[in-house]
Amino acid sequence: MRGEPKARIPNRWGEGGKLREEILVAAERLLGEAGREEALSLRAVAREVGIAPPSIYLHFKDRAELVATLMAKAYGEFIAELRAVGARHPADDPEGALREMARWYGRFALEHPARYRLMFGVEQSVLPRERLVEHPAMKVIDVWARAFAACGYELQSDLGSDRARMSADRRGALLWAGLHGITTLRVAMPVEPTLDDMALVTNDLVSSILAG
Repeated sequence: MRGEPKARIPNRWGEGGKLREEILVAAERLLGEAGREEALSLRAVAREVGIAPPSIYLHFKDRAELVATLMAKAYGEFIAELRAVGARHPADDPEGALREMARWYGRFALEHPARYRLMFGVEQSVLPRERLVEHPAMKVIDVWARAFAACGYELQSDLGSDRARMSADRRGALLWAGLHGITTLRVAMPVEPTLDDMALVTNDLVSSILAG
């Protein structure tokens, strides 16, 4: 149970960036606990950090901007590592790179469950469809799409077009949905999920989408 604000040593002059990071860390923890963006209270974030609520507004204009910043940071780090995994694989083996990226996705989910839930398990405020392209999750789809494009499949920007059927974009979206399903099911089952077990299913999934 959270009570009085934590005792906090004020930052020295010029250390506003440190406070901003502390706010993001506290918001990440509380948002993960709440499970819904609308349940996140700026007052609770301030109490967690040990500051007065108005201090948050020196860094974020409202809750929406705080959550958007937090999500952009989490997705940015995730995408950078996902791309790095693919880049470490030989350039002349794009299929091998794709498989390694898919296996890494499962490892990330098991090794960083709180961060995974933050990115893919928190119920976020609904965006108008025309603004959905602004969400950082769309960059994840782009990474998968480009991985399939490297395997020889055509990119198609309009995912709703009939001409995009089984394009690199469609395959990327399908792979991500499948990986998320595998991860979620393995974590939910009353047995300890293993990386070897997930890797076998993941390889089957990749093979099916490549052949489809």
